[in-house]
Amino acid sequence: MREILRGVGFLLHVPGAMALVSLPIAWWGDERWGTVGLLVTAAVSLIPAQVLIWVTRGPTEFYRYQSMLIAAISWLLITMIGAIPFFISAHIAPPSMEAATAFFRYPAHSFFESVSGFTSTGLTVVAAASELPHHIQWWRSFIQWIGGIGVILLLLAVIPAERGAINLYFSEARDEKILPTVKSTVQAIWAIYVGYTLIGIGLLWFAGEPLWRAINHAMAAISTGGFTITDEGIANASAQVKLAYVPIMLVGAISFLVHYRMVVQRVRFRALWQLLEVRVFVYVLVFGSLILWVHRWLVSGAGDPVNSLVLWVSAMTASGVASVDLTTVDNASLLLLLVGLAMGGMAGSAAGGIKHLRVGLLFKDVIGQLRRLRATPHEVVVLRYNGNRITPEEMAALGHTALRLVSVFILLWLAGVFLMLYWMPEDVPLSYIFFDTASAIFNNGLGVGIAGPELDSGSALVMSMLMLLGRLEVFPLLLLVAFFLGRR
Repeated sequence: MREILRGVGFLLHVPGAMALVSLPIAWWGDERWGTVGLLVTAAVSLIPAQVLIWVTRGPTEFYRYQSMLIAAISWLLITMIGAIPFFISAHIAPPSMEAATAFFRYPAHSFFESVSGFTSTGLTVVAAASELPHHIQWWRSFIQWIGGIGVILLLLAVIPAERGAINLYFSEARDEKILPTVKSTVQAIWAIYVGYTLIGIGLLWFAGEPLWRAINHAMAAISTGGFTITDEGIANASAQVKLAYVPIMLVGAISFLVHYRMVVQRVRFRALWQLLEVRVFVYVLVFGSLILWVHRWLVSGAGDPVNSLVLWVSAMTASGVASVDLTTVDNASLLLLLVGLAMGGMAGSAAGGIKHLRVGLLFKDVIGQLRRLRATPHEVVVLRYNGNRITPEEMAALGHTALRLVSVFILLWLAGVFLMLYWMPEDVPLSYIFFDTASAIFNNGLGVGIAGPELDSGSALVMSMLMLLGRLEVFPLLLLVAFFLGRR
């Protein structure tokens, strides 16, 4: 238990440090009253964190089981602490800001917004984001930017390496290790992430976005989150601004390992093309956007290729940036987008979803089994995987591992839909509930209006849990439930 408390103590520093960094934004925006919520957040975060570190001092090694519990407990606590600025600012806001922040007076709504930010989902209860105070606009973007790369990765980049740090690293749904040590890997990931964020800000600014909007939207897009500081997302933006979002969202959904190989090691694209996940990513991008565009053009005459491209990229990268009002989209288009958002981005990226690697493994497994069934008794069946030759049995083992996680995702999604039916009005289409619940568990952010200022507190809590389950890829939170039930 000491190891778990020590790990939680380390991670509780994250929201406190973020709140202190955000203080100048409140002063710059002439919102001195906004510093109250940020200072309370820092105190609630840093004081218990220091106490836990002090009482658990001594050599520590985090094993895999403990690390997953640390991740689950820390993410729950961090998202609760992250809700404090929303909640306090809503209660002390001056009259000119009361209407814009009124929905944050409800604890469930503040918690929902914090979870959506830290999990880089992007579903929101905000009706008019352009009217929010500057420090709240920043806090939403900042928690999403940090959440996109992961709170554990933020900590591992700056603290002295603890024994078992690699287990903490893997507990946050990451599998790739770029460099020999965890610390060097995390620092490389952060260098790539910050560099691409700065490029994204410059790209949006050059495309015509005001600087403040470019900063906030680039942070949200690179983290594959959907928060914006405009009321209609980017639906009213110019075509060049919409197109500027596409490379930023795609970069956020590509594995940091692939980025490292491209940027640092200068690996040729031909070598990267041998990777199954890269091929699946490209195929989904090209064919998915074409199918969506052609379908919308044939069915509704909405033949704008820019909006179709942005909408599909937003879905397949789990970015949640809406270029059109989804309530005006036909059901078949929603189904296509649902498939895209369920797949998500690459493993080891900022994106959520099932991940293209697992989708590719499932297809490869099916192909391997079909080839084995049609093979002659003395024929040796060999499959190619990431440039290597493996047997159908080896591919089946990989496919079954992917299938287990996909199955758990689907079961939890259906359970979420069932629970949401208790709070949703009867006139809400079932397809809308399926879509927004999928958006929550796959950390996408595209929505058809279920999430909003009128969201019931029960529904907000259900969707918050789904977002956390999706971000940690289910098992850490399930282990936490088993832990409290006294089962190992």
